[in-house]
Amino acid sequence: MKREITEKVRYVMDELVPPAIRDSRWFMWPFFVMAYGTFAVRPFMEFKSRAYAMTAEDYRNFYASLGNSISRRRISDLNEASVRFITEQLRHTSGTSLLDVGTGNGYLLSRLSGERAWRRLAGVDVVAVTGESTHFEFHEGMLPLLPFADHEFDVVTCTHVVEHLLDVEASIKELLRITRRQLFIVLPRQRYYFYTLDEHLNFYPHIEPLLRLLQPHQVRHELRGGDWAIAITPAMQTAAP
Repeated sequence: MKREITEKVRYVMDELVPPAIRDSRWFMWPFFVMAYGTFAVRPFMEFKSRAYAMTAEDYRNFYASLGNSISRRRISDLNEASVRFITEQLRHTSGTSLLDVGTGNGYLLSRLSGERAWRRLAGVDVVAVTGESTHFEFHEGMLPLLPFADHEFDVVTCTHVVEHLLDVEASIKELLRITRRQLFIVLPRQRYYFYTLDEHLNFYPHIEPLLRLLQPHQVRHELRGGDWAIAITPAMQTAAP
């Protein structure tokens, strides 16, 4: 199911259904069954309660178990408007190396591979890439500790990942640490509910809490198709002659 369709479903559920009903376990149970393809949905429904007690291995195993969920059945969480935001901003960014953090099946790297003659295309994720996405180098890793040197990549993308993170502040610092020229972040504009069909831990109906973590860097942000799309130029880059 395309992201544009699921965003419309999410809008109806989150904005039009009364909150007391929308966040009821009994109301949401059949939606979890449909979304995860199993009747054994308790671990998914209680993810927000369990996540912060998980070890790194528990966290990886949980995401490895999502192979039949609705988010894994669609090709990407990205909408076209957010992809366009990245490609538009890339035209004003130099560099020949690109890392996609939370690369999934490699969809975004495939979309960006033709934007220029990249010297290096890489992806990193908590779960190994499956399928035929072999046009880039792959690394296993998990925020907030990634296996890369300081400023190793000219461009870093991190789309539909921040909302899943256990430590957002440390993860943002890590993303900036490995970025030389431009960092792109995309995440949903979404209000908090306990029972969400997306394993989200962090919610940004307003973007200001995240922007605070991006100071003093140069930031451009827009709302694109229901998602926050953000381009960050590290302060070290803006200060360069």
